[in-house]
Amino acid sequence: MGGFSHLCFIGSALLFCLEGYYRLKLKGMKVASPSSIGELQQCQRQVAQEIGSGSWREYVQVFGQVTTSQPLLSEVKRIPCVYYKTIISREDKKEGSDRRNRRERHSEIIGRHEQSTLFFLRDQQGQIEVNPLGAEIEAVQVLDELRPADKPHSFSLSLGFLSLNWRFGNPPTLGYRYQEWVLPLGQPVSVVGMASDQGGVLRLQKPQSRGQKFIISLSFEDQLIREYKQQRRKITYASLSAALCGVCGLVLSLF
Repeated sequence: MGGFSHLCFIGSALLFCLEGYYRLKLKGMKVASPSSIGELQQCQRQVAQEIGSGSWREYVQVFGQVTTSQPLLSEVKRIPCVYYKTIISREDKKEGSDRRNRRERHSEIIGRHEQSTLFFLRDQQGQIEVNPLGAEIEAVQVLDELRPADKPHSFSLSLGFLSLNWRFGNPPTLGYRYQEWVLPLGQPVSVVGMASDQGGVLRLQKPQSRGQKFIISLSFEDQLIREYKQQRRKITYASLSAALCGVCGLVLSLF
């Protein structure tokens, strides 16, 4: 019982740390100033006239559509985009450890690749460059497909009523699962990050201050904040439940 309580307390502590992560995300979303691209361009020009370009920084949230003249092509679907993530997993069945010796489905990632490129965020007033390096990017899943694997090598021999069959190699693989996510051209997104005119170019990039997030999301502000609040609430309840179970187990172990 003491070991059970120990595991519950560890689980509660981990969930508490995860809740803190979502709390920081919410804080970052709330302090980011919603701005249009036209407003950012005007503010940058005013600051440049007063104290010179290259010194302006502001934590903002901007909405617009993804565009670029030099898009990437996703590895499998070959979709024009500014970001993609491709994961290839091998799926097979292994003998279980229970008494019935059931076969358990097993998945192992054998390949993973992510790539992003500079792009522009465009609204009705203009466009601004976005450097996605270091951003938490929410992308659209465009592929989730299990492709059958080749059959294992085998050799058969029949002599009258006697039939022999040999198989060589590893246990049969069910197949290879291909998954792919992209941030396609024309996709409406919300970008929370730091607006800067460093180098004389107005762009959105990763903030330098701790606690400020860099997020490229498919959701708009209200929906995004609502989703984070729901996740944080669930994690908080789970953390408290795990702590309560740990206390109950500790009390029972004393009797």
